[in-house]
Amino acid sequence: MRHAGAPPLRTVFLDLGDTLMHVHPDVPALYLRAIRELGVDTDAVTVGEALHAGERIYRDALRQRPDFESSITEARRFWTEYNRRILERCGATGDHATLDDMGRRLAERFWSPPSWRVFPDVHDTLATLRGAGLQLAVVSNFTDALVAVCETHDLDGYFDCLVASTTVGAQKPDVAIFREALRRTGADPAASIHVGDNYVADILGARAAGIDAVLLDRSRRGVAGMFDFTRRDGLGQTADVRLDCPVIGGLDELLTLVE
Repeated sequence: MRHAGAPPLRTVFLDLGDTLMHVHPDVPALYLRAIRELGVDTDAVTVGEALHAGERIYRDALRQRPDFESSITEARRFWTEYNRRILERCGATGDHATLDDMGRRLAERFWSPPSWRVFPDVHDTLATLRGAGLQLAVVSNFTDALVAVCETHDLDGYFDCLVASTTVGAQKPDVAIFREALRRTGADPAASIHVGDNYVADILGARAAGIDAVLLDRSRRGVAGMFDFTRRDGLGQTADVRLDCPVIGGLDELLTLVE
């Protein structure tokens, strides 16, 4: 898990989405409910097709402007535009301003604390890590709602700091967000690890800051999203991806690695 000669582990950095928490009940169901609440008559199949098309919009954005979640202004602009295009595919009508307003409201719904749930293995694992004397921090591509989300779901007490990309001005895999986390915690990168669900954002980003990293694959099947910075063509084709890092299927498996 760690490079040869590394000092004893002192700090564990963790991603939020699909690592500690997940959208409730899942992204398609949340979008379906929220879009209907906006007055659009749509169905699960249509929403699913719209989100699938949205994957390419998201990946193109990562390629063309990989810092769109490095400020709250840019994040709102991107996700408002993204959601407007999802809404249009789902049958929403109206002038540009109306659709933009709907897109903005949909983005705010996604970031709100009620839209998130903690994975079952998280509380016990974090408590055990803290009990072992380790320092913990969240490093996430998220808005300033990160604090409210963690507080609402009783996670904030485990962490020495919560580092959100829109407040730091840098988005994973930019090394700057990891360096800011190191600065806030006073951690030694050589005595730290980072855990996340995206190979490029979490693994390569952490390594650029000198932090060893662990990939969390809760699906246990290498879902395409884990490689979304590199697997732009042929969504879902991950069979030929070779990993050079430890992979765990649940956060509780981290305890064995740490031991």
